[in-house]
Amino acid sequence: AMVWERSDMGYADREYFRDGGRSSSGRLTRAPVVKWLLILNLGVFVLEFFGLSSAFEALGVFSVEKAILNFQIWRFITFQFLHADFGHLLFNSIAIYFFGSFVEQQLRSRAFLTFYLLCGGAGALGYSALVSANPAYPDVGVVGASGGIFGILAIAALIAPDMRVRLFFPPVTLTMRLLAIIMLGYGALVIIYGGRNAGGEAGHLGGALAGFLMWKIPAFRQFLHNLARPRGAPARKRGGFGIRITKEKKSYTRKLGPKIKNKEEEADVDRILDKINEHGLQSLTEEERKLLSDSGDRKP
Repeated sequence: AMVWERSDMGYADREYFRDGGRSSSGRLTRAPVVKWLLILNLGVFVLEFFGLSSAFEALGVFSVEKAILNFQIWRFITFQFLHADFGHLLFNSIAIYFFGSFVEQQLRSRAFLTFYLLCGGAGALGYSALVSANPAYPDVGVVGASGGIFGILAIAALIAPDMRVRLFFPPVTLTMRLLAIIMLGYGALVIIYGGRNAGGEAGHLGGALAGFLMWKIPAFRQFLHNLARPRGAPARKRGGFGIRITKEKKSYTRKLGPKIKNKEEEADVDRILDKINEHGLQSLTEEERKLLSDSGDRKP
């Protein structure tokens, strides 16, 4: 099964996740997809505990034989909501709660749900590639949300590479970029040396690769942007998640130039950039994000 292997690893509740000091319930209010993912994962686990485990496994576990060779395509989705045990569920839920809520607020809910499920499906393909290419790894099947979670980790590291993450053990603080590198490096080593859960680690890498490509390839990023825009709003040829500022020597500076039409708006943008430098991108309100996005997307 795909698991969050380091069971002694905790997750951050740093200021970057707090958005003005709001409570944890407020975080889920602003991330409805994350809330429902947590509810569904827990609900399925409870139903398994009360006697439906065999039925769910028979219908939902992903394996190359069943999902690909027998065309049971639904397994690319269903396996993401099954977990091997409570520890597996707990650590995946913690990751979805902290990192998923952050990414959902960046992508918006419809885009985030699509992104999450596609990364999970890519995790299944990563597992499939390993067991198909190497007969030493039997096709025993895979369950868990880790493919989608590693896609979330990858895109979080791209959006906010300097975001700080505190580990419970060892008690250190890492940047989001370094955490992603460590987790992916660990997965690669497990696969190379044939360690325990190599199939699950291949799924992790598949999910992370999908997240990376969906953020870096313009066509995929535009696809997410189109999902994120309000229904009925006109599509843009460019844009999406574009706060057009640059980081120079640990300081965000404005690159909007002639796109700002008046002094009042220019002053507002400069004030917002000062706030980013002091408190981080996640300290911005929705209105401040909209002002930056609108200013950045406006044609000169």
